[in-house]
Amino acid sequence: MSDITEFGASKQNHLHAEALEVALKSLPQVHLNSGEILVQQGEASDAAFFLKQGTVTVYGETLFGSVPLATIHAPQLIGEIGVLADLPRTASVKAVTPTTVYRISRSALLEIGRKTPDLLLFIIGQLGRQLDGVNRAVSLYTNALAALEKREFDSRILEQLENPPLQLADFSAAFRRFASQILDKRRQHDELASAAIIQQSFLPKTSNLAAADGALDLHAQMRPAREVGGDFYDFFMLDADHLAIAIGDICGKGIAASLFMAVVVTVLRTAAHEEKGVASTISRANALLCRDNAASMFATVFYAVLNLRTGLLEYCNCGHNAPFHLLTSGETRSLPATGLPLALFADRSPAMASVTLSGSDTLVLFTDGVTEAMNPSQEELGEAAFIETLVGSSDLPPAEIVSRIFSTVDSFSQGTEQTDDITCIVVRRRPSI
Repeated sequence: MSDITEFGASKQNHLHAEALEVALKSLPQVHLNSGEILVQQGEASDAAFFLKQGTVTVYGETLFGSVPLATIHAPQLIGEIGVLADLPRTASVKAVTPTTVYRISRSALLEIGRKTPDLLLFIIGQLGRQLDGVNRAVSLYTNALAALEKREFDSRILEQLENPPLQLADFSAAFRRFASQILDKRRQHDELASAAIIQQSFLPKTSNLAAADGALDLHAQMRPAREVGGDFYDFFMLDADHLAIAIGDICGKGIAASLFMAVVVTVLRTAAHEEKGVASTISRANALLCRDNAASMFATVFYAVLNLRTGLLEYCNCGHNAPFHLLTSGETRSLPATGLPLALFADRSPAMASVTLSGSDTLVLFTDGVTEAMNPSQEELGEAAFIETLVGSSDLPPAEIVSRIFSTVDSFSQGTEQTDDITCIVVRRRPSI
């Protein structure tokens, strides 16, 4: 049986196969190698093609790349709708295997149609089947997109995508990949959202400082660069007269940093309640964090204990950004590092230092997301500009100082995407103590 006869039989149409075969024999053949283009989207539809041998793929060209639409195997008539309707090519066609086609000009196609009216009926029927398939596909994909949006994507939709109309098999496969990627990203987003909730649960509430009411003002704020970040802060009362304060930055981002942050906060809290001094607290925390640290993660940490009665602040700065001490006189002093970050070396404990907060002195703690904030020109805010923000702020409430810091960062960055977490704590000792 010839290709033409197989074509007529496979479509169950009463085509005059002999007449079509005679007509095609007088038409030129086109031979394509794998990867060669038969028609290009947007070109004039000046001819149809009868696919005698081989396989071609049909794909749409968009601003975002090529989209596979269908795979066609010989024998098959292609491109006839555009010719009869005088429309530009709505898609491109490329050979998948070595391919042979007959090129049928518009005049030749019309002549074949006059001699073989059943061919025109077949074309109309094929168009109807294509429209039916497209309508079904549009309905399915519309429902699938709605289900994705509502988080109701179930197995029944996947089953339908696995059995699409033949002419839309490639497009359906692409949509399935698209849907799978969305579902994977949604699962990742849900995991990050859960991690963010866990991280937020570790941040202390100012209500925890009820015992220090009247002795100090404190305000803290953190803005992660992603759903979860590596920054943390903590404050809690050791007893009626002593406030523990900590701020830190974990190396890395994402879930891993969030988990290590939780470990660091837990270890610090435990060590602070079990050890008597700042130095011994940090030494114990460092030793614990160095154990089984296969991922070689580390954290810069500033940890201090403030005596609310005397104003004495004892601290260890483990490789963290130096906090600023704002004196009521207007002078600004920094509290530089006294040792290495935690979790690096078990036998390298940082030294302890101290400073006294007199009267209404203010302590400003922050992470490098503040000073390293970038503007559109890829310039950093820098420490000098940060200090300028603090100058003249000593009379402002801590909450306003934090707000002023974040406003300075936002104004400088001019909408540039935040690449690092931003965290600030401002503590002011009240003069009545």
